Amino acid sequence: MKPPEQIETERLLLRKPRMDDAPAVFNSWAKYPEVTRFLTWHPHQSIEQSEALMKRSIDGWDGDTNFRYLLEIKESGALAGMIELRLEKEPFKMSFGYTGAYAQWGKGYMTEAVRASIDWAFQQPDICRVYATADVENIPSQRVMEKAGMQREGLLRKESTHPNISPEPRDCYIYAVVK
Repeated sequence: MKPPEQIETERLLLRKPRMDDAPAVFNSWAKYPEVTRFLTWHPHQSIEQSEALMKRSIDGWDGDTNFRYLLEIKESGALAGMIELRLEKEPFKMSFGYTGAYAQWGKGYMTEAVRASIDWAFQQPDICRVYATADVENIPSQRVMEKAGMQREGLLRKESTHPNISPEPRDCYIYAVVK
């Protein structure tokens, strides 16, 4: 079971990345400390780093676990962010992570992408649980998941390293939705 190479929503096209997306990825979110603050990687210093990210993202589609989509705004063709679907070892689970383009924050695009990802997952006969985590200080990400219909299940202590904040593992909330 592999996700489709594109998923369409009302305003977005979630699509497989291309190498020529690297400049837009760099300029839309990868270079911004504000955007990468709660991510597991540092802001990109050059387009070459974003090119390497695109290569890893494209190569991931040859596997069977991690599938990154770029969120293309239908109306303008601009990128609204990226979401990665992760098919877990247990066939009944899928997790995800995401980041949004700085200029598109607050417009509801990420909530739309999360909902579409959950919808796809629950169309699969085996998947009955979709989950993600957010740093305890990442209120906007928590709100995205809540607006997408996910529930906070609890606190995971020292769950994830966010090197732009601290080298120490940080507490995260876990959110999930089940069918």
